[in-house]
Amino acid sequence: MLFHRSWTKYNGGTSGGQLKVRDAFEHFGSSPLFEPRVYFGPETVWYDNPGNVWHPYREQALQQWDIQPSDLLFFAGWDWKVLPPEQREKPPVPVLNIAQPRQMMLPDARRDYLMHPAIRIAKSTVGKKLLEDYGVNGPVFFIPDAIDFSLIPEPDRQPELDVLIVGLKNPRMAKALERRLRWHNFLRRGTVKFKVQLPPKLPTRQDFLNLVNTARIVAYLPLTASQGAEGFYLPPLEGMVMEKFVICPYAVGNADFCIPNKTCLQPSYDTASVFSAILDALNMDKARFHQIVGAGRAIADRHTLQEERKSILELAGRADDLWRDDSLYSAKY
Repeated sequence: MLFHRSWTKYNGGTSGGQLKVRDAFEHFGSSPLFEPRVYFGPETVWYDNPGNVWHPYREQALQQWDIQPSDLLFFAGWDWKVLPPEQREKPPVPVLNIAQPRQMMLPDARRDYLMHPAIRIAKSTVGKKLLEDYGVNGPVFFIPDAIDFSLIPEPDRQPELDVLIVGLKNPRMAKALERRLRWHNFLRRGTVKFKVQLPPKLPTRQDFLNLVNTARIVAYLPLTASQGAEGFYLPPLEGMVMEKFVICPYAVGNADFCIPNKTCLQPSYDTASVFSAILDALNMDKARFHQIVGAGRAIADRHTLQEERKSILELAGRADDLWRDDSLYSAKY
């Protein structure tokens, strides 16, 4: 199973996308049927970044990209660029490809990749339908992301913060919410303890999870619809495992676990609505508060690496048969 990875940014190895591709790499390594190998593109810069999840595999990486007839390819994001154009249109071996709905957007250069033959993996039921309706070239399978529970700290029963705003993907709104919370405290002589996370990212995923654990209520600001929304959006699910009260607007990829008024509050994606949801959570009666937190924890507990591993390995085991079924592809030959 061949993987291709590359990055040129200091924190390029810390993203959710890199994390989940790394998890897939390790899933294949746990199976006697597959031998995962990774090739790092020559543009990759190995910064001394503790959050780079691929560092452990740097020394054993392939020195050149060389596809053998018995190989399978596992692609995500920009990985298609490792193939010359003629191989993108007619890959020499089966391709498993994580696809995100935002790749369908006209400005996204990865849009052309959706027309190349591949066995595609969608991370949400909504994303699967969007990709199928768009008409990607090949079948689409739903495999949700999973949580590495070994990284999750024990829920802090006495968190120092009332509210944390995770604003990495929407720093402008995060700053606006910060101003509103400051005014709320000033005008009402309030004592709401809050913090806003703004770029840059923290060094490691563990640092981020530890930050989330310092709050009782966490408001997440995902990619907006104009940015293509989220393929999955793991952070609120991680918050649910830590028994946080989650506030998160709809973002396509969170529809299967961010269930309004059951596992979270899901305001419209504007500053006034998110701020109102924060106030609602702060003023909510304890029974209702804990009911939502408990429902969130229950749905998050289903997203295990074991289930993810089983689904990915089963799909890879079917890859040869799926690849031979020409009826599944619109332009395979």
